[in-house]
Amino acid sequence: MKQMHYIGTIVLLFLCVISGVAFSGSDRLPKALIRLPDSEHAILVEKKTQTLYVYSAGQGRIEQVFKASCSTGEVQGPKSKAGDKKTPEGVYFLKDEYEDKYLTPVYGKKAFPSDYPNFLDLRLGKQGSAIWIHGTDKPLKPMDSNGCIALDNENVLALADYIRLDATPLIIVEELAHDTAEALSRSRTMLTSFLDKWARALAAGSYHQYLGFYDAAYLPEISWWEAWLTMRNTAADQKKGYGISLSNIGLYTQNGVVVALMDMHLNAGKDERYLGKRQLFIRTKGETPVIVGDFFQKKAKAYDGGESALIAAARDLVPDKSTDVAIVETVEQWLAAWSAKDMTEYAAFYANDFYSEGLGKTAWVRRKKRLAKRYGYISVTGKDYKVVQKKDGYVVSFLQDYRSSGFSTKGRKQLKLVKKGGVWKIYRENWKGK
Repeated sequence: MKQMHYIGTIVLLFLCVISGVAFSGSDRLPKALIRLPDSEHAILVEKKTQTLYVYSAGQGRIEQVFKASCSTGEVQGPKSKAGDKKTPEGVYFLKDEYEDKYLTPVYGKKAFPSDYPNFLDLRLGKQGSAIWIHGTDKPLKPMDSNGCIALDNENVLALADYIRLDATPLIIVEELAHDTAEALSRSRTMLTSFLDKWARALAAGSYHQYLGFYDAAYLPEISWWEAWLTMRNTAADQKKGYGISLSNIGLYTQNGVVVALMDMHLNAGKDERYLGKRQLFIRTKGETPVIVGDFFQKKAKAYDGGESALIAAARDLVPDKSTDVAIVETVEQWLAAWSAKDMTEYAAFYANDFYSEGLGKTAWVRRKKRLAKRYGYISVTGKDYKVVQKKDGYVVSFLQDYRSSGFSTKGRKQLKLVKKGGVWKIYRENWKGK
């Protein structure tokens, strides 16, 4: 029997090591920590014992590295509305860090606002805000806050060393549950496989394949899908293909929902772009996970605009040459209309909200019509076109050669074009003569 126990222990150790996490001193770990990225920390708050724990991952192990008494809301139960003096229960992330010089004394030496209410809280109709971890200027007492998590000043300063904003999870529970390393390994393997399949469906699957990973009652924001298919086709035409990779995956669970936080990358061949931190809420129905929430927790700075980060990065990696050609063709048609002194056709190339040199479209076209009447002939040509995509359109610059019966000049012309009703229109115009 001793030999069988020994063999079972060896198998359990093997399962933990190959999954990236091993137990430390016990075969039971917090059930909430399905997967903790290497070198990351997790904060767990147990309301029942008024205790805050920090667990760290490194070298294939998860270990408890910090423990402190804390104070949560003076009213028991999970928070559901503003002013109920309860502390929420769930998986959250810390969004900011405030030093004591910006705080009133009641918040002590340091404070960290959380993202309560999170996506799932809002779907469940929960209300309230300003749930922080903070210090205190008074003696710490159990269940003595308005809903925040209070620590002695010495401990909140020590805790700061373990926090990375938008990355370190704050998991708040009534009572910590534990599970075996083997059971956690099975969950980790199943969920990691699910995320890998989801990423592959996004990179190369159909619309229906991708949506198949989502709960039928939840439709993610997917207005970008048509543009994404276009970008995938563009990449294929250029003998390239896109891939989605996920790194620093964290998997945290509470109340039957898994929160996945991960760094997301888009690649085309050897070239890669970082998109940001993607957060998914995953509910398991039997053995089949489904996504019930999906958003970027924090986009990469390069793609933190109104456009989809995926689409913007895809265009960076594989520029759409067909669009460049269409832009240049539009400019050459505009030059031809100008040279022919067809001012009705010329005016049609401008957006209604065009503006340049202090003139709107109407005044700008009126001035050009006067010049067309004054000169016997006009010839305008362009060469050396350069097309650059911007967030809200394209900028094309080129060498312009302007000749007329009364005036001639050469220089660099720059036009900004935007799409209006499916047609490229000139939105801004700049000129720099030689």
